[in-house]
Amino acid sequence: NINININIMTKRALRKLVQTKRRCIPRPLLRHGHRHRRHPFVFGAAAISLLATALPSCALGGGGGNLIPLAFAASASSSSSSVGSFGSSRRRSSSSSASSLPFGISSKRSICNSRSAPVMMTIRGGGDAEQQRLQQQQQQQQQQQRQQQQQQAKPKQRQYPHAPIATVSPFSRPVKKVVVVGGTHGNEYTGVWCIKSIERQRELFDGTSSSSSSSPSSQGDPAQPVNVFASFPSLDVDTLLANPVAHMQNKRFVEADLNREFSIDRLKRVAAVLDGNGNDDAASASSCDVATEFCSTDEERNLMLGASLPHEALRAREIEALLGPKILAESNTLSSSSSHDVDGNSVVPEDEGEEDTNPAPLADIVIDLHTTTCNMGISLIIPEGDALMSAAAAYVMHSCRAKYGYPHVQILMHALPKRKHRMNLSSCGRHGFTVEVGPVPQGVLRHDVVEKTEAALHSLLEFLHLRNLELENEKDAQTKEKDEGASRHSNVVEGDATDHTPPTTTVLDRLRRLYPGGTVPCYRSAPAVRPGELSGKISWPTDPTNPNFPAVVVHKSVQDRDFEPLRVGDPLFLSLDGKVIPYYGSHGEEVHLIFVNEGGYYYASSGTGIGVAVKSQFDWETGWFVIEEDGGESEEVVVDEEDSYE
Repeated sequence: NINININIMTKRALRKLVQTKRRCIPRPLLRHGHRHRRHPFVFGAAAISLLATALPSCALGGGGGNLIPLAFAASASSSSSSVGSFGSSRRRSSSSSASSLPFGISSKRSICNSRSAPVMMTIRGGGDAEQQRLQQQQQQQQQQQRQQQQQQAKPKQRQYPHAPIATVSPFSRPVKKVVVVGGTHGNEYTGVWCIKSIERQRELFDGTSSSSSSSPSSQGDPAQPVNVFASFPSLDVDTLLANPVAHMQNKRFVEADLNREFSIDRLKRVAAVLDGNGNDDAASASSCDVATEFCSTDEERNLMLGASLPHEALRAREIEALLGPKILAESNTLSSSSSHDVDGNSVVPEDEGEEDTNPAPLADIVIDLHTTTCNMGISLIIPEGDALMSAAAAYVMHSCRAKYGYPHVQILMHALPKRKHRMNLSSCGRHGFTVEVGPVPQGVLRHDVVEKTEAALHSLLEFLHLRNLELENEKDAQTKEKDEGASRHSNVVEGDATDHTPPTTTVLDRLRRLYPGGTVPCYRSAPAVRPGELSGKISWPTDPTNPNFPAVVVHKSVQDRDFEPLRVGDPLFLSLDGKVIPYYGSHGEEVHLIFVNEGGYYYASSGTGIGVAVKSQFDWETGWFVIEEDGGESEEVVVDEEDSYE
């Protein structure tokens, strides 16, 4: 920023300057300047320093930078070296190019407060002008700081596309019925181990005294075993073995992926026939434990459905009747006039959303425990638009990292805000939460993977339990306040009924401190476009003789790099002839891979290929992806149905 702007320096100009402020320049310096006729302006560093600090505002009015640092820098090699010169002769033409002048000297004329004002040297620095400049800089910095503080204090305007209008807070309803599911895929043993452990804890809890069962010591110490019934007494915890037949055969599924059979269209395939035949799953289950057995064993039903529908379709209908309902008979649906969704939020009526008017499911929350052969760490999978599960996922992620010491914890959000579009098992409940831990081989139990799964499960139950206690305390406080009947408090009580802020620190207050901006980092999965996909994938070609055997292998540079970026041109697959197949940008210039080389995705019914996601963020108080009003648009991951690496 140092610039010297000297227009045309001649002996006459120098003399005129000296006449104006003769006392500013020592006489030896003047004599030195007069002696060098061929170089009328040859000053040392000290002289320029004096000139810069002594000249009045008249000479400081032009542009340019501070001359003093440049003068010292130029004279560092020799005390007698000059800062600049116009040339070897004063007879140089005034039309010389400005580029030939040293240190940015310009040939433009400048006018000062002088009658003749032939030529002047413009310098910025020193004296009152320097102090004014510093004051202006300080004022500008203070003004910028105030503006930044005001912007931080002012909440950002966010847009939530397709978000329903909610009049009831999702955090105002306690969670009671919690169902923990294992064995949705029969060869994922960790979830089955966890639900068996919970049932063992139930037996121990039922056999202990009331004093010992109420001890919360195990809840606060992650090193001690946790009894969920003793540590979280406000929750009614049940378990479900989702696919017992596949589990006994140590197979992912019998005929089709059970975790893809819970969409409205697939459930209706079974429901229509059952309702027409007069059979009711809930009634038939009275002599069969649906939580642990496959109960659709009626011969007529098997003859009617077995030839056209897979085993998992029947099992899905049983589970939906146990945890849901997710669908209703057509007559009940058409006669319903409720204006609330399954979360109790007031919504804008939808023409195609007939199941949004269903009654509340029997299960408040369904927690589905899975494992993966991929290096996914602890992955918390939730749907978009569920505020309670968004807050729970934010709490669980922090708890697993800070309390249990697991650094690789991330949230994966599926852009499926409507419950009818979700095809996974956890969508049967009012809220759905999936825990995915890996890597672990199929059909194998590992102690460390069990511990990670239980850490996430216990953190989730802890969040729900703490919120239940806070709601009970708030209700008791409101009741007590109303019973006092003090007229001076009546207005406060009425205000608390709509917007009650508890005086104590709540679990939601903790989240506000952990995430000051209200947003939580996550990964957003690509939308599914092919049959069997829960989210979008980069599909791979399969062997013509076996649809479950890939025709390419995942490249070694991609293996075990889940949640890491992949850019156009990076190696992706390797063909049989040894050719490297790069990523050509089918899902965007840069994406993050998930479920890299997942063993379950070798099956067509689960959707073959590698999962794709992008980095995003969501508002934990609403559950919606955040699109800042002034921060640009969030990146979308879109892939055409015919896009493939065939």
